[in-house]
Amino acid sequence: MSEFRIPSHNKRYDRKSASKLLFMGLFFIGIILLFMYYLNSLSNDFKSVEKTSPDYTPDPKNGIVYHKPGFSLSYVDQYELPEWVSYHLTVDMMNKPKHERDQDFDPDPAIESGSGHYKDYKGSGFRRGHLVPSADMAWNKEAMDATFLLSNVAPMREEFNDGIWLELEHNVRDWSRLYKSIRVVAGPVFEGANTTIGENQILVPEYFYKAIFTLHDGKPKVIGFLFDQMESVQGSLVEYMVPIDSIEKVTGLDLFEGLYGDWEIEIDLEKGDIKMADEWSLNERWYNQRMNHSEK
Repeated sequence: MSEFRIPSHNKRYDRKSASKLLFMGLFFIGIILLFMYYLNSLSNDFKSVEKTSPDYTPDPKNGIVYHKPGFSLSYVDQYELPEWVSYHLTVDMMNKPKHERDQDFDPDPAIESGSGHYKDYKGSGFRRGHLVPSADMAWNKEAMDATFLLSNVAPMREEFNDGIWLELEHNVRDWSRLYKSIRVVAGPVFEGANTTIGENQILVPEYFYKAIFTLHDGKPKVIGFLFDQMESVQGSLVEYMVPIDSIEKVTGLDLFEGLYGDWEIEIDLEKGDIKMADEWSLNERWYNQRMNHSEK
């Protein structure tokens, strides 16, 4: 019997087929690796927001708590405003590349009863004032976009929103760099307010507050501010520093509960004369910027 031999042209065909299969295999492996990298990137972005979402929030007094990427808020349907916003701000967030704004103010679809609308502000004479500043969340696109939802907005006079409120926002970011990690709670004071704007009757608060907490070298430090936004002329930020206890009395909230580590320390710090503290230095640059802006 003659020996069976594969023709030489079949050998070349097999080599070509093997090369083609190898190329296709490597191509599909590359596609799979790219897809896995994409999923991992999405996961890391989610974890980044999840990690920095505040694990501390005040107890709500009248509102319903909603958790956003990077911050939380307690929304009061009666006033179409949050009674507080709460978030964690770190130096790592401040050092990340900043996203550019491409978001307009929009109603918040998560609010069960419906939030205020941007039309409520048209012709009202009031700005849509951020409670969580977009610049504080610029480290993450999803978090920054959430600051433009109208659940994070309150009616503010232009002079206040673009003036001393903005100056304080700059200083808060400076403190996050100085202390590496701070917690911020801010909001309106409902007591005494009786003016509303728009079809949704959004309350126009007269007063706004902001409170900041940090642990520095294991020791808690706090500072509070209370503003009358209707003041025609506003002085230095020092004039608006108040003990945390003063903010709690006008809002009915209990701020930074459980963060002090000791009840006596909490009482001492919250009732203390914060104006005598030197831990919260104010950057003169931001004051000068406000003064120059007001003169234009």
